[in-house]
Amino acid sequence: MTSRIVMAWTTTSNSILLTASRKSSLLDTNKIARTGMFSTTAKERTSRRWPGKRSSTKLNESASSSATSSSFSSLGMVNLHTIPLNELETLLVSWGHPKYRAKQVYQWIHTQGVTDVTQMKNIPKSLQQQLLEHSSPGHLTLHIEQKSAKDGTIKRAYKLHDGALIESVLMGPYQDGRYTACISSQAGCAQGCVFCATGQMGFTRQLTPEEIFEQVSRFASELAYEEKQSQREQKNGDSRASSEEEQHGRSKRLSNIVFMGMGEPLANYRNVVAAIKRIQSELGIGYRRITVSTVGIVPNISKLAQDLPQVKLAVSLHCATDKERTALLPANRRYGGLDTLMETLQNYIRTVGKRVTLEWALIEGENDTPETAHSLGKLIQKWIPAKGKVNNMVHVNVIPLNPTGGFSEGKPSSRQRVRAFCDILQDKYGISCTPRVRRGIDIDAGCGQLTTKVMEEGEQTQDSMGGCMDTTALQVVDSAAEDDDPTSIPIQWSIADDAMVWKDESIEGMDVGEDDNWEDYEYQTKEELDEASRLMKLVEGKTFAIPETITKKEKAAPR
Repeated sequence: MTSRIVMAWTTTSNSILLTASRKSSLLDTNKIARTGMFSTTAKERTSRRWPGKRSSTKLNESASSSATSSSFSSLGMVNLHTIPLNELETLLVSWGHPKYRAKQVYQWIHTQGVTDVTQMKNIPKSLQQQLLEHSSPGHLTLHIEQKSAKDGTIKRAYKLHDGALIESVLMGPYQDGRYTACISSQAGCAQGCVFCATGQMGFTRQLTPEEIFEQVSRFASELAYEEKQSQREQKNGDSRASSEEEQHGRSKRLSNIVFMGMGEPLANYRNVVAAIKRIQSELGIGYRRITVSTVGIVPNISKLAQDLPQVKLAVSLHCATDKERTALLPANRRYGGLDTLMETLQNYIRTVGKRVTLEWALIEGENDTPETAHSLGKLIQKWIPAKGKVNNMVHVNVIPLNPTGGFSEGKPSSRQRVRAFCDILQDKYGISCTPRVRRGIDIDAGCGQLTTKVMEEGEQTQDSMGGCMDTTALQVVDSAAEDDDPTSIPIQWSIADDAMVWKDESIEGMDVGEDDNWEDYEYQTKEELDEASRLMKLVEGKTFAIPETITKKEKAAPR
């Protein structure tokens, strides 16, 4: 006799109770959270399906209030940084407090930047005590923080509940007063870009919407707290209140988000989109101030145009021919090459009516020559032609290569070569081109430098990797490589050995592992399904980041 599985949600998005007619069990909710299978709204949760016999395993929200309150403390701590306001309201009401108390707590965290509940002055002592017992300030544990002596850029390495490390960067203030947060979307990356530090370390797992949102929430709340402190100092006549922000005439506030940290955002599409929607609605950061950077995941570029047309799109291009781009960015071949990518961008621009940014890491003698600049200009001219003398639909953002240990042969272009490259694009093709300011270089916080191999006192510690990244992992090569090919580039990989697998005989083929993104099983296109399958095989060790053999000769090709 098959048992029916009923999923009853408690008042927090990270705490669930699974019951069945023949058994009742409390699962490790932290491990379940790793799969990213659960969204943050009740409407979305009721539409989810387990893999296998989907029709008979709908998610159910029929938990009674008594079951909710009694099981809450057993199932886990509510994350005050990421719990949605409506769920916090439900929780506090179930504790016997007025609904408006939730908004007060929420404002303390996200507007005042206060996460210590004992400092929330308008919150009664009884509620403070309950929050102390049943909540946590977040699921990201600060592992190490570094601040650039050159420009004030802050880089943080966070340890997640399973030991994986991710990094976030805060840049600012810029001359116009902006603060920008550079956010990770994955632990590691599966794209295998040869000049990127994150790409060299391989893929560990997807980040959940909550883990993505919390990176932003941390920076936003801390800047809000510092701003309130500054205002108090001004009010009290403190002479120290003349901060950098006052000199710029701007308040201290997080204004921009760029998904340019660890991972490929469009390979974790649903979780990234869910996080962006929360960032906009709950933190008040507009879609137009959020940039998603991609190596060129073609199917999801098209989806992004439909789902989030106001979000800015940046594409890591770096080369103007397929041979050169594939040597540096193996994903170029996986998604059909430059023509397919450029055609997709052409359609994207027609759909959203906004320009796209093409990112270009300038490598001395490789892709910074006048010939390369002309090739890029002609490529853009072919697919996204200007309507007048100036092409308003494309912007090229160049930055001298940031040094990484795994790409020692690459050197950043000189200032003169950067200027000459931009001049050709602007003068000959009417394409706007600006050099990007290199920030945080002294703390490895620049683009392409994010890596979880954190240095402590000059030595790398395997303990800091939490067991997820095995620095002594067996080197393996792409499955397409011949055994006797001495030019194949080895790739290091490893996964956590404590993957949660939970099975029930009522669901055929159900095998939920922690590393894949099971946020939604309704894959809408073959490309999505292929990408999900590839990632699952990647973490199982059955395939590798680079889809086909990339030889040293190809690697040195862009000249």
